[in-house]
Amino acid sequence: MKKYFTILFVVCAAFLISCTKGPAPASIELDRTSYEADFAGEEFTIAVLSNRNWEANSDVDWLTMRHTAEAALDARTYILVTVTPNADESRTGTITVSAVDGSTSVTYTVVQGENTHVIRNAEKFVSFLEAAAKSEAANDFRLGADIDLSGASLPEVESFIYTFDGGGHSIKNWNSSAPLFKSISASGAVRNLVIDSSCKLSIPAGIEKFGFVAGENAGTIENVTNNAAVSIAQASKGWKGSICGENTGILANCINNGAVSYSGAPHADGSLYVAGVAGRSTGEGAKTDNCNNSGAISLTFNGSLSQSIYAAGVIGAANSGAKTLSCVNSGAVTVRVPSTSTNGQAAGIVCYSGGEITSCANSGNISFFSESAEGKADGSVKGVGVAGIACYSGWADGVTSSCNNSGAITLRAGYTLAQQTVGSATKYSSNVAGIVGHAFKCGIDDCHNTGAVRSEFRNIDNAESVYNTTARQSVGGIVSSSWGNITGCTNKGSVDVVWVTAAHNANLAKQFVGQVGGISGGDYHSDQLSSSIINCTNEGAVTIVCDSSQSNNAFGGIVGWAGKENASGVNEINGCINRGAVTLDGYSKSRIGGISGGATKATGCKNYGEVRLKGGLSSCSVGGIIGFQNFFNMDACESYGKVGTDIKLAGAETSAAGGLGGLVGALGNTAQTYSGCKVDCAIEAPEGSAASMLLGVIGQNKAVSTKLEVGTAASPLKVKGSFNGTALNSSNFETYIRRPDFSLVNNNISFNVQYGE
Repeated sequence: MKKYFTILFVVCAAFLISCTKGPAPASIELDRTSYEADFAGEEFTIAVLSNRNWEANSDVDWLTMRHTAEAALDARTYILVTVTPNADESRTGTITVSAVDGSTSVTYTVVQGENTHVIRNAEKFVSFLEAAAKSEAANDFRLGADIDLSGASLPEVESFIYTFDGGGHSIKNWNSSAPLFKSISASGAVRNLVIDSSCKLSIPAGIEKFGFVAGENAGTIENVTNNAAVSIAQASKGWKGSICGENTGILANCINNGAVSYSGAPHADGSLYVAGVAGRSTGEGAKTDNCNNSGAISLTFNGSLSQSIYAAGVIGAANSGAKTLSCVNSGAVTVRVPSTSTNGQAAGIVCYSGGEITSCANSGNISFFSESAEGKADGSVKGVGVAGIACYSGWADGVTSSCNNSGAITLRAGYTLAQQTVGSATKYSSNVAGIVGHAFKCGIDDCHNTGAVRSEFRNIDNAESVYNTTARQSVGGIVSSSWGNITGCTNKGSVDVVWVTAAHNANLAKQFVGQVGGISGGDYHSDQLSSSIINCTNEGAVTIVCDSSQSNNAFGGIVGWAGKENASGVNEINGCINRGAVTLDGYSKSRIGGISGGATKATGCKNYGEVRLKGGLSSCSVGGIIGFQNFFNMDACESYGKVGTDIKLAGAETSAAGGLGGLVGALGNTAQTYSGCKVDCAIEAPEGSAASMLLGVIGQNKAVSTKLEVGTAASPLKVKGSFNGTALNSSNFETYIRRPDFSLVNNNISFNVQYGE
């Protein structure tokens, strides 16, 4: 029995001893506790030995891991860690490996070094340019701070092939007459850079393609802003801009806020293009998109010019299909010369364009002055253009669309030296307009002008002046000289023309021929067959003082010279409305109308503006709708504005000139039909003047066999209003529908006219 208890005691003791022995202490061992990672990013492993189930976590998002949990093992397992590239200063992250039961944890520190491609000082910026010049840089270099370049000398980079990001930072105190990059290749890009106003920038002489970011760009320049003033050392030929000289790539969201100026002697070695953003953009793949200029562009010459000058807010020229899209100019653009014998242009967006122009806007005042002293208006010009958007648009079969101008557009000079060739236009004379100066085979759609448009020549009798009937001076609220349809455009700005002799004397009047309109001056300089004006409205006053007496001028509320004056003409003025007053003074021989000065097919047009001849020759023709009509019919047009003359008009049926009418001032000897028109206006004319409520002078009343239908049986004309203060009524209206002394001797003329509605 004693033996039995002894054995039981031993067994129980052994059991008690085995029950009091616990598990081994929790342990997590790592192969190391820290790691230094490369700024460019990398992968590495962490070896883990743990007698507990474990999991791993990171306190930063730039450390990512795979295999982040494991059960307790007697062997090592591994965490795979990925370190993303560091774009900035050095940084530290912590990885914590913890027992799932919370019994223990260890930490692992990762330090990633500063990105050596982030530039924070001038020394490093110079090093970057040196590496780029040797093609030893990389695509991730960028600014990490504003850079002060005081005293720094930057190396020349012949061709930049990388991507450089300014990060929205500025370069400051940069005194330069050289670009950052002589050229940017197709693979290169410069983005998000600011040139601070503290920089002193001067465009040197003798470099043809110059900009302070790039002389030439075949790649991308994007979100780059210049705030520094730019001076031009010499007016040598080439393409000059604050940001880029010549662009064959992409310019996007670039801004110039700095004034760009030249003052000094003229040059004679070729054309000079100066603009706020770029001198030129050229080629089908070239694009200037959403670029802005607020800096004043000013070129002042102290001697007569023989070189062509182009000054623009955004881009000097856009050649060979280059696009100009959504660009804005608010800076004044001014060219001052004593006189010039070749082409000169000033524009808000682009002077010369051979590509698409869409959704651009100008609010800056655009001026070209040719005068020996400010305000004197005595210098010469030849082929001059001044416009809110473009002086010349030659995008064949294209459309300049959705553009707006609110800036004042001004040409002031003494006289012209006829016309010259600009681009494809062989008859480029003086062109002044709110949107486009001279359009060549290019339509204009949905464009709007509210800026004042003014053309001023005060010495047209100068002995050196050269005029002929093909060198017509042109002014328009939208386009001065059109070749292409104009659709859905509006003008609310005044159109003001002063073309006078030095003494404003009728005896000195010259053959200075002009075309002026609230929408278009006219298409006389085109094929004269393809420039209809459709659904356009003018609300601006059209005011002309003109001393040209030896050829017919054409002035109108919508258009001056509408198209070719013969039966083959296909131009039409359709659905247009004029609400602006049209006023002519001076000593000219002119045709003025509420819609058109010259002959055209008119359909569904309405005039509400007063048409007034205050001064001119007795051979002027004044009409509520058309000044002088020939070859074409008129349908459903309505005349409501007062039509008057202070000059006794002495037209006769044999001359078809010198008359005033509620619809037409004078008619030529061709077949015409007027149908469905309304006249409800006041007619005012001196006693004995060739005037009537409808047609002032009918030139085919004497033995002419062509048929003239003044109203048809199906669509008679309807007349109301007053004639020299006498109110028309159902009893007397027939007395005034044609001139009082008119004797109807031609059986081919018929009148179908009703009183009232």
